[in-house]
Amino acid sequence: MHANKMQIITLNHIEELKSISFDSAVKIIAESGGTKTDWRIQTDDKIVAFETINFHPKTLNNEQVSIVQYLKNIIPKNSSLFFYGSGCLQQENQYIIHKLFEPLELIINEIASDLVAAGKAIYGKQSGYVGILGTGSVLCHYSNSNIENISGGLGYLLGDEGSGYYFGKLVLQKYFNNMCSSKFKELIEKTYGSHSEILSKVYGNEGKKFISQIQLNSNLSALNIEILEIHKENISLFLDLHLPKVETIIQLGFVGSYAFHMHKLLEEQLTKRGIKLTQVIQKPIDSLMKYHF
Repeated sequence: MHANKMQIITLNHIEELKSISFDSAVKIIAESGGTKTDWRIQTDDKIVAFETINFHPKTLNNEQVSIVQYLKNIIPKNSSLFFYGSGCLQQENQYIIHKLFEPLELIINEIASDLVAAGKAIYGKQSGYVGILGTGSVLCHYSNSNIENISGGLGYLLGDEGSGYYFGKLVLQKYFNNMCSSKFKELIEKTYGSHSEILSKVYGNEGKKFISQIQLNSNLSALNIEILEIHKENISLFLDLHLPKVETIIQLGFVGSYAFHMHKLLEEQLTKRGIKLTQVIQKPIDSLMKYHF
């Protein structure tokens, strides 16, 4: 049965998988970014979609192990797995992920970086420059599943310009350093709490998550212009830092939620630099399904 005639089942939580029976081996693709993992399980007649937390090889914990144990009781043995994740560029990190999924007794076809996932989603079997602008940010050249000329990807402590996290960081910097209008301050405090409450959230256990999820909208045109200028600053920082200095780029594609929601601004900033925006994909997972299956 052709994929576009298949039944698509979208689950709200992984535990809903117990209501679905898999009679024979299935095909699995998992794409893990900075905050979550998108999953697709394909059988002969259906595709099951759901999300879990991310699976970064350097931050694995009991929750990820529990997810694997849960899948062990549902996924038939000898099913095939393609896994793409942040932190999986190095072989030693790929090995960590491989060991994590060993209990499922799968045929592991590929464990690769989310940069490879981005490249396949944008270019397929072609090649070109691709960027990720999600929770984090990075730019690289993709060619035949190989990743070269990586710029960025240093994480939120040292980089991530152009990401959703960095937008939140810029917003808070302007708020705390009085580099914004009084209306902007009012919007921040109405949305996220008082000066002291925001500081408490920033330096609490969920500080990075809090900053990454900052979003601002207003009915006031002047405020929206002020917010747009911060998005513009964020994207310009990324492009000025990470576009190759010695090679002319004609076109560039992006994946990631921040890129997807800011695609018009991203296109505008690239056009100013003489670069064509090829396409923007919010989630690579469905393009990966087409690539592999």
